[in-house]
Amino acid sequence: TNFDFNHNTFSLNLAEVVFQKAPGPVGFRVDLDFGPTTDFVHSLEPAGGLETFKHIQQAYVSYVAPVGNGVTFDFGKFVTHMGAEVIETKDNWNYTRGLLFCCAIPYYHAGLRANLPINEMLFVNGYLYNGWNNVVENNGIKTYGAMIGITPIPQLPILLNWIGPEDFPGSDDRQVYEAIVTYNATDSITLMADYNFGTQDSLTGDSQSYWGIAAYARWKQDPYTLAFRYEFADDEDNIMFAGATPDGNEIQEFTVTAERTIASSLLTRLEYRMDLSDDDIYEDDDGIFAEDTQSRIVLGLVYSF
Repeated sequence: TNFDFNHNTFSLNLAEVVFQKAPGPVGFRVDLDFGPTTDFVHSLEPAGGLETFKHIQQAYVSYVAPVGNGVTFDFGKFVTHMGAEVIETKDNWNYTRGLLFCCAIPYYHAGLRANLPINEMLFVNGYLYNGWNNVVENNGIKTYGAMIGITPIPQLPILLNWIGPEDFPGSDDRQVYEAIVTYNATDSITLMADYNFGTQDSLTGDSQSYWGIAAYARWKQDPYTLAFRYEFADDEDNIMFAGATPDGNEIQEFTVTAERTIASSLLTRLEYRMDLSDDDIYEDDDGIFAEDTQSRIVLGLVYSF
């Protein structure tokens, strides 16, 4: 998983402070991050940029243009528009991050984005980025993106996402298509599904792909919450989990998370997670990659103010 790096230890993953002014018509947002999580998120930043940008998760200026219902433009660095999960634990249903968040999509970008609300049922976003997990441009092409938000009924928001193309070492023209469907069944029960399909061309011209799906369920009755997640990822061309095995693999994971909120500001989560692969990609007690399953129990505390 992404951010719980160490076994059998207490750890501080992330401290974050956010400064924000709502656009009226001009505003801004700055997210300052510290800890091993932000080091990992920025580990692919091109040479010379890691120390400069790793403490700035987001920093952008916003402007609302008086067109139609108002078009919001953001320019700077911001987290990706892809995915059902985010970097901040408190905004996810589970404590650990899923396979799709880990390996199917980027973390952040630098560039320009625009949000156009059409009506209560529809909005459209457009994105122009330098690339995928980089502020500093590292090749000769730009990355594009789009999001369409559809709410046919109030209980059923749907997001359709796309990002691409982007070049990576050993491949060209990577693109990812995504659909996120949320169903608010009752005031207490919410269901969600996230489907990702990625494609790229190898340097020999062969078409490669990967796909994955995540299914979530959440029951909330203050101050208690119970959340479940199941994921399946098929990476036969060894793109998502590059380096795990020479020939690619299939991975499943199941997570159950019990949550209790204390005094409205301290979030406590106790979580069990099991990952299962069709290859031996997990370490045994001797540090040898000889296991096809991995289980963990995590106790997490999150304070927000």
